Amino acid sequence: MSVSEKIWTERHRPNTLDDLVGQEEAVERMKKWVDDPSCPHLILNGPAGSGKSSAAVAFAKDKYGDKWRSNLHEMNASDDRGIDVVRNQIKEFARESPDGDFNYKIIFLDEADNLTKDAMSALRRVMEKYSDQTRFFLSMNYLNKVIDPIQSRCTVLPFNKLQDNEIEQLITRILNEEGIEYQESAINKIVEYVDGDARRAVQTLQTSVEDGELTEDLLDVVGGQVDREVLDEMLSDALRGNMESVHNSLVYDVIPNTIDYSRLLNELMKTIRDSEEVHDDIRWYLIAEIGDTERAIQNSANPNIQLMSFFAEIPVAQASSMPGYQEK
Repeated sequence: MSVSEKIWTERHRPNTLDDLVGQEEAVERMKKWVDDPSCPHLILNGPAGSGKSSAAVAFAKDKYGDKWRSNLHEMNASDDRGIDVVRNQIKEFARESPDGDFNYKIIFLDEADNLTKDAMSALRRVMEKYSDQTRFFLSMNYLNKVIDPIQSRCTVLPFNKLQDNEIEQLITRILNEEGIEYQESAINKIVEYVDGDARRAVQTLQTSVEDGELTEDLLDVVGGQVDREVLDEMLSDALRGNMESVHNSLVYDVIPNTIDYSRLLNELMKTIRDSEEVHDDIRWYLIAEIGDTERAIQNSANPNIQLMSFFAEIPVAQASSMPGYQEK
């Protein structure tokens, strides 16, 4: 299966709310609003890949049928997060009447938590002025970044990361629809890798299929993962002060095979949490340091330096009393 063909995240996007995998509570509430003219503005809040965008589009398809495209205006706040986009693009669409015999149309604003405060204030005014003919569906990862006046005007629907069995169900369905032969072990590896992110699961699946097959070997080539055994060994070496070995593993085994540093650090956190070698009085200190390391990498710090700096703290913390570190 060529990756150059239509992207599977679009080809296998749910056509109705009934097609969504997981999020039963949110989906049931949205189903009730499909034919209800008093549907409120909605906030779809949850992690990436939990189905927020798919739910909004599926709602529009269920409600508007063939006219869903003309009654749904999709925007991403990460592309243009300032006040001008609210005053111009959003306001312009909000003032238009619905296409067909409907009492409202929908503006779906993805990643709305990325809007500036001024843009959010302007959005709140647009929501108030055009609520008779427009509903706003706002998708976001962090509800606390959105101003209270917007939150108070919306019904919040929590979206959670998908369970492993739900990701497995999604992957298996797509493989069967595409006529792909597969190894169960490869599915299990994708489930472990994506950690509840459905979008990443489908993307990983498509890029891992070759010549109509999905095998664990192909997944290793495409997925770019670091084995848990490597992290276990690096932690043990660091605890013993064998930093040259840690450095070699980092340079030759970790950095070249890491695509998603958040995923890597999540695995490292689990490694520290489960290790019997780490003293209990520093376990949670090191996990807190992982959070600092992730923030630094997300802010464009050099991953190699940040990870080596983290591992260099491990033997010092293990041999020291925690009060000195708490004062750091």
